[in-house]
Amino acid sequence: MWVILIITILAVGWGWKNPCYLLPLLILGLPLEISRNWFPHLVFLDKLGGFVGVIYLGRIFTLAIIANFIYNLLRSRRANHYLQGARDDLVDIVRSPLFIVLGGYIVWGAFSVIWSGERIQTIVDVARLALLWFLGATVYFLVKHRDGQITVPVAFAVVSSFMAGIGVYELVSKHFIWLGEIYQGSSRINGTFVDANIYARFLLIGCLATAILMLNATSRGRLMGALALVFQMAALVGTGSRTGWITLIIVALGLVVLVRQRVVVLAVLGVLLLAGVSILLNQELLMRLMELTQNFWVASTERHNLIISGLQMFREHPLGGIGLGGFQHAMQTTYASMVINNISLSHTALITTAAELGSIGVGILVVFFGALYWRLPGIHRDLRLASQQFINTKQYYWEIFAVLAITVIFISAQGEGRFLEDPYLWILTGYLTAVRNVEEVS
Repeated sequence: MWVILIITILAVGWGWKNPCYLLPLLILGLPLEISRNWFPHLVFLDKLGGFVGVIYLGRIFTLAIIANFIYNLLRSRRANHYLQGARDDLVDIVRSPLFIVLGGYIVWGAFSVIWSGERIQTIVDVARLALLWFLGATVYFLVKHRDGQITVPVAFAVVSSFMAGIGVYELVSKHFIWLGEIYQGSSRINGTFVDANIYARFLLIGCLATAILMLNATSRGRLMGALALVFQMAALVGTGSRTGWITLIIVALGLVVLVRQRVVVLAVLGVLLLAGVSILLNQELLMRLMELTQNFWVASTERHNLIISGLQMFREHPLGGIGLGGFQHAMQTTYASMVINNISLSHTALITTAAELGSIGVGILVVFFGALYWRLPGIHRDLRLASQQFINTKQYYWEIFAVLAITVIFISAQGEGRFLEDPYLWILTGYLTAVRNVEEVS
């Protein structure tokens, strides 16, 4: 394990000489959660918080590109235009509405340590979010200087297709490469992920990237994109993620409304038809779907109790909450009687924010989504007039992809948690900020 870790670090060091590969490597490394079995577990770090000592490719690549950005910042005093850009880009990020709001969320979380009942966990969560904030800044830097506008959606589409291939293999062969003892009995697939729902989330982002790339592709490219979508959808259905299926419908309709092109409408209709038929033909998946129509809470009694407890925490601490990272501690102590099947970690991101950071935390999220969506009406209007005014639509497509992908993460996080804790949120936020910056300059 230590040998593999050393080799990986050396490979990352080599990658510094070719920074254009850092983002694709990160987008590839994050889904490979199975890689946590390839590296040693630094148990002594777990004292700082659960799973802090777990090492896997996603964490290694995250730290690598953040370190690369800091390295460029330290060298930016020299008379080198590219390196000077690192400092200027950090200033742009600090002024960006999305990053200002998310930074405010982290600052409020840091203040909550004053009244938090689990202060060490609060400090750890603040440090994690601050690191992810820097990850977003790094993505902004790489996108601006490394032609990342096309690289990011291409990387998502390619990696998602690869991961979908693994999922289809599991679906057909019934042979799981990881955690089969958990998912084989439920006829669900997880690919290389710990959780099948997070796998579904990633596949949905890949579907969006593939669909957006098809808009400006050749006939051959669209054929390849359609084939990739078939694999991605087959794997998505196989995850058995009901949250994923609901998110698919919502985001697909959003894509149709924003991008009024026949190829998009046909692709979306085809995708939804394929998903529906696949679920109907699979008895286990059909039963999971029918549970939602018969009694929503029967589908997940544990989540029901977690939501009720979270709302109670909010009612008791409406302004500031119980402190960032304090939800699980509260469930294991004050609300221990509500815990079922030993599940005490919140699975609903909005409830988590309300419980931990109160109405101020929820208000910050509302402002974030206001900053996220405010440009969409104008984009919708401009795309309708694009053919008449010869507007370059590519920039709009990149922005639509990023906004809808962040929406995927948020909706999915209401069933499985991990919203601001999801590295893909910060990758997409940095990417979206860079795309919008280019549009404003042009």
